[in-house]
Order: sequence, then C-alpha cells, then structure tokens
Amino acid sequence: MPSVSIAATGRRVAVEVGRAGVDRVRRRAGLPRCAADLGPADLARVLGRPVTGVSPLDGTTGTTDRARLAVEGPGLPPTVFVKTAAVDAGTRLFGGLARLGEVEVGFYRDVRPGLDLRAPRLLGATFDRGTGRFVIVLEDLAAEGAVFCDTLSRLSVDQTAAVLSTLARLHGATHANLPRVPWLGTNSGDALLPLISGTLPRLAAKVAERAPEMVPSDAAPLLRGYRRWASTLDEGPHSVLHGDPHPGNVYLLGEDGAGLLDWQAVRRGNPLRDVTYHLVLGMAVPDRRAHERDLLAHYAGELAAHGGPDLDADECWRRHRRMAAYAYVAAVFTSGLGGLQNAEIADAGLKRAGVAVADLETVALVG
Repeated sequence: MPSVSIAATGRRVAVEVGRAGVDRVRRRAGLPRCAADLGPADLARVLGRPVTGVSPLDGTTGTTDRARLAVEGPGLPPTVFVKTAAVDAGTRLFGGLARLGEVEVGFYRDVRPGLDLRAPRLLGATFDRGTGRFVIVLEDLAAEGAVFCDTLSRLSVDQTAAVLSTLARLHGATHANLPRVPWLGTNSGDALLPLISGTLPRLAAKVAERAPEMVPSDAAPLLRGYRRWASTLDEGPHSVLHGDPHPGNVYLLGEDGAGLLDWQAVRRGNPLRDVTYHLVLGMAVPDRRAHERDLLAHYAGELAAHGGPDLDADECWRRHRRMAAYAYVAAVFTSGLGGLQNAEIADAGLKRAGVAVADLETVALVG
C-alpha cells in the first residue's frame, strides 16, 4: 500500500482549522457546546419528534462530551445517552482531525442497521460538516442494567470470549459485504499517519521521563518505524473493525453478554487487529499468557460461524503476534498525549502492551 503523503495530512489539518473558524462565527446559532446543554428544541431536531422536557442527570468528558439526560415527550424513553464534540478546544481539534463524530454517525447510519450486534441502539444523530460538531443520541444502557468496564477491570476469560464473539459477529457479517462509504478507511491510509508517526518518539520520551520502564528500548523500533510498517497490518481480507475495543469501550449485560461502545474509530482492515488489541489491553498479563491461544481459537470458530473466513491456527497466531505492535503504538500515543483517557487507565494499558510485545517477540516479526 502506498504511504500517506504529508500533503494529505496538511489538507486534513486545513479542513479542521477552517471548521474551527466557522464554529466561532456560528457560536450562538450552532449546536450546543456540551451534551448537558441540549434543550427540548435541540433534541427534537435530532430525534425528529416532539420533546417537551430535558434535564441532565450525569455526564463525563474526554474525546467527546457525554451526558445522560432525562427526557419527556410522546414515545420517548425516560432517559437517553448523548454524545457531542469535546468541550476542550484542543481535544475537540484532535477529535475533528481523527473524524470521531463523522465516523460514529456514519457507523450508526451506514453499518449498524441490519447487524445482529451488541451495540447501543441509535435514536437520532446529526453531523455538521461546516463546524465538525455533532450530536448522537443513544439508548441509555445504564437504565438497562449494563455494567461498564475499563482497563483497571480484570475481565474474566469468559467475558473476554464474549467480547470476541461480538467482534466475530461484526467481522463475519461485513467480511464479504464492506460498505462503500467515503468515511470508512484503513489505519495505514489515514491522512494523520505521518503526523502520528512523527510524534510517537517524542510522546515515548515524555512517558519515559516519569516511567522509563513503560517504554523499553527493545520496543523503540516499533515507534520509529510505524509509518513504514503500518500497511503490513492491513494485509489480508478486510472486514469492518471497531477500531478501539479496549475494556473502556466494553459493557456487560446479563451473565454472558458483552457489547461494544464508542464506535468512533471504525475502520476496515484485517479483523485480527481488533482481536489482538482487545486481548492485549483487556486482559491481565497472566490471564493473556495462559489463555490467548484458546481465545484465538474461540474467535476463529465464531468468525467462521458468522460468515467470515476460516483462519488457519498457525497463521492466526503469527498475525496476532504482529498485531500486538498496533496495540503498543496506540497505548504509547494515548499515554504520552494525555487527556484522551484517565492517566491511570492509559498507563495500565501501556504496561500490558509493553509486556505483550516482549512476550510475543513482535519487534522481530514487524522488523
């Protein structure tokens, strides 16, 4: 695959800077600046039905701004979950560059319908191309009794298997039916690849200043050469990928059900990227070491059962060892940049990823 050009990166940055300027002009007339500020008229436009009352219940902020809202109106549920662009200007710019809002709206509009998949049900969404602002209204999973996870949680082997089953449903259903939509790209074809690759060594140095053991010198080639080897991970048959299935994007419902949240990093690519990413960042190191081969076999069986290709066990293991490189790069980026996740959670993911690339001898395979 050809390398992404610096010119493409420049064009992406120019678009987002332009959107920021338009957003300043429309400050009073555009979409609300945070999820909790959405009023009845705002929600009515997004949902396409009358809304007579709205009151915020709770919320969090990060790469997006999120809130649970109590709502009133004919045919509406008592509560909904809403996502909007980040409040912090710098984080919002990052979200725009990464196309988080555009991609998530695209997923729910173009991919989610018709899939037998554990993921939130969309009630309404809008994306403003002029400003990059968006509103996504989803069912309130907390009201359904869902349990939410993070990297500090210790997912059991059965829970991990349930997540892999959910991924297999997505990958299998889209294996021979990739949506032809402009927003669905690959990791190695993303216009931000040169920017991300160029910043990785500096972000690693920033992490090393406070915790040198989290960025061992043996793994440095992965950071220096990311732009060169990124395309190798996209080789092979493609499916729609969640793109970021770490434990913070997992919810548990019932005894054996696991679903996925935050469909804002959806890509197309080799499905083992999602699988390895979850195994590396989602499992405690001793559990991964003891069970990863069995879990890969479980995933392969589920993938074939849901319309995907039959994966050879040896080839699956080899790709898993290589795909750990992406989990490590993503963890370094998240921990070094800061602000995308709670710092303790980001560092826990990086520690797991660092051990994984050593265990799996990933540097030698990526080369």
